[in-house]
Amino acid sequence: YWATRYEFIGKDKADCEDYVIAKYFTLKELGVPPSKLFMTYAKSIRYKTAHLVLTYYETSRSVPLVLDNYNYKILPASKRNDLIPIYSFSGDELFNAKQAQIGKMVPASTRQKRSWNELVITRSKE
Repeated sequence: YWATRYEFIGKDKADCEDYVIAKYFTLKELGVPPSKLFMTYAKSIRYKTAHLVLTYYETSRSVPLVLDNYNYKILPASKRNDLIPIYSFSGDELFNAKQAQIGKMVPASTRQKRSWNELVITRSKE
């Protein structure tokens, strides 16, 4: 289950996906272009588990900054040796692909895509 920002704040606890979604929508609302924000699925070496972080690219050739709930310092990806990136995707691209019936852009189940769409719809009503 992916929580909205209000659910996340109200519960005062969340998993990595909830943190990424809250950061993504907050930064987007503050004027950060969505084309610079990517949700990055990674493997956490320290915790030996799958993990999701938000990455910010100043330019398409920049080393991204990693916004993470495991490490509250915003560091360039080159300094995050504790994460192995698997793939990244833009929230808007995922949503737009679903709307345009383009097909799978990332290996996500239908349930995950439906959850993303529900967040976008809920966000537009906030």
